[in-house]
Amino acid sequence: MWQDVPENKGTLHTWDGAKKYCEELDESGFDDWWLPSEKELVTIVDTTRSQGRMIQKGFIYFKPRYYWTATTYSWNAPHAWAISFKNGLSISVKKEKQLHARCVRCSDFKLCIERFYDK
Repeated sequence: MWQDVPENKGTLHTWDGAKKYCEELDESGFDDWWLPSEKELVTIVDTTRSQGRMIQKGFIYFKPRYYWTATTYSWNAPHAWAISFKNGLSISVKKEKQLHARCVRCSDFKLCIERFYDK
């Protein structure tokens, strides 16, 4: 279940701030949200759509900008991966930079961890 609220297009966070925002989120009666991994966030990128709106249909609140993932850049720990809903690209960004965040939750937590996180 993906968060889709006005904050998804207006609020900017550092990487630590984005993680904290998602972990403290109480939305739609759920309080088990987290910042998605790169593997998770890329599942809602739709490269068949026109540039500037490369997010799956159904999402209302987004900006065609970069969004944080929880995935640290393995070759440079002060960086994390971010994904653009403008062009679908993934880039590494300094964790102090201010980007957007979109939180996610999963009804089957174990399955989500197995599917989207390296062991």
